[in-house]
Amino acid sequence: MSYDNILTTEQIIQSENNFILSNPKKNIMDVASFFLWKKLSKKINSKSILFICGPGNNGLDGIKIFNIAKKLNKKVELLRVGKKNIKLEKLKLTLHNCDIVIDCIFGIGLNRNISGIFKKVVNEINNSKKYIISIDIPSGINGDTGKVKGLSVVANETMVMGFFKPAHFLLPGKELSGKLSLVKIGLKLPKKRVPRIKHISDEYVSKIMPKHSLNIHKYKKGSVIVYGGIMSGASRLVALASRKIGAGLSTIEIKKKYINFYNYVEPGTILSIKKNNIINYSSLVVGPGLGKNYSKKNILKILDNKIPAVIDADAISIFEKSKRKFFKLLNIRRNSILTPHLGEFKKIFNFNEEDKLSSCLNASKAVSSIVILKGNDTIISCPNGNIWINSNAKNSLATAGSGDILSGLISGLLAQKLSMEKASLASVWFHGKLSHNKNNVIVEDFLKSIPKVLNTLNNN
Repeated sequence: MSYDNILTTEQIIQSENNFILSNPKKNIMDVASFFLWKKLSKKINSKSILFICGPGNNGLDGIKIFNIAKKLNKKVELLRVGKKNIKLEKLKLTLHNCDIVIDCIFGIGLNRNISGIFKKVVNEINNSKKYIISIDIPSGINGDTGKVKGLSVVANETMVMGFFKPAHFLLPGKELSGKLSLVKIGLKLPKKRVPRIKHISDEYVSKIMPKHSLNIHKYKKGSVIVYGGIMSGASRLVALASRKIGAGLSTIEIKKKYINFYNYVEPGTILSIKKNNIINYSSLVVGPGLGKNYSKKNILKILDNKIPAVIDADAISIFEKSKRKFFKLLNIRRNSILTPHLGEFKKIFNFNEEDKLSSCLNASKAVSSIVILKGNDTIISCPNGNIWINSNAKNSLATAGSGDILSGLISGLLAQKLSMEKASLASVWFHGKLSHNKNNVIVEDFLKSIPKVLNTLNNN
């Protein structure tokens, strides 16, 4: 196992309770503060540190770390918020005189908006321009959703206790947490954990990518069929990306009336105007470039088989007002990956702005399919209760055709016999990695980078 487990607030409480039962002679806060100080002490050298602690457990963790540092004669100051009104002038002066601020005001369980003196203190911290380290989570962020409760500390770094939380990888919490470092404090995963949330790592993707023998031939690497429509560029991107990630063959099947839109197709891609026997293919893609006037009946006919399918774009949103037949077929085939962006997701699924993870998990269970909610913090939800979060994407992916490349990557890995779940998470990670080259600004650039990322994975 080389991925990171992510625990919800409820699961963290369960894990902490299990620790207390298994270690009756140990105080969990003492253990946590010891390991946090061990990590923190490597960073501070002779710098002066200001601990700002709130009224709850996160504040108590901060006080315990402060006490350890003070016994070691480190340059530390402590300000407590909540017991009595802190004097803002003293706060400003102390902030001015310190090098590093340790934020321990609120922890992961915050479920109300920050107000009053807490709001003023958070504003002063953010305005201080000092290096800010938050303990477990920046104060003001809900640990399960990543949502800001009124306002939050903007951390340069967050030292995470025990396990990562969803907020560390979901926007806006992801952006506000800064650099993440995990401090292990002896907590264990609770049994029968649902949902099972995980973070995709480079090492895990490298481990699960297809490996081929020297005598492999193209038919053994699988074949992809893409059902094309009026917008030929989307279908071509899908087909090309599927081949670049390793599929042996890619075919675009179109209706004869669309032939004029396909005057040029990449030499390695097969263009077909006849109906192909679906059993000759390893995976299929439907949706990219179809157009909103494409027949729902035809889409249902295309999906009426057991071939692993990637369903995107128009093949999702076209069923906005006729979900029942679509959902029924998906539940029968149980072999589909849906890749909507948020707008498409909302057209056929219920979405709770305050609980993105549950919305995705409910959607995947409703259609017995993997649902990939695309975004900077892409979520991959599986009907078996697994949820994967990807955090490596840059904003350069926000460009026309980016989603078509993702569909191609998934179908190409499916063709090479990766499981539905592994093909999904590997492709999403791969898609994000393509955005790391600062020179990549359009989809043609991303396509050129696929072999480079593959080569990096192979070297690892």
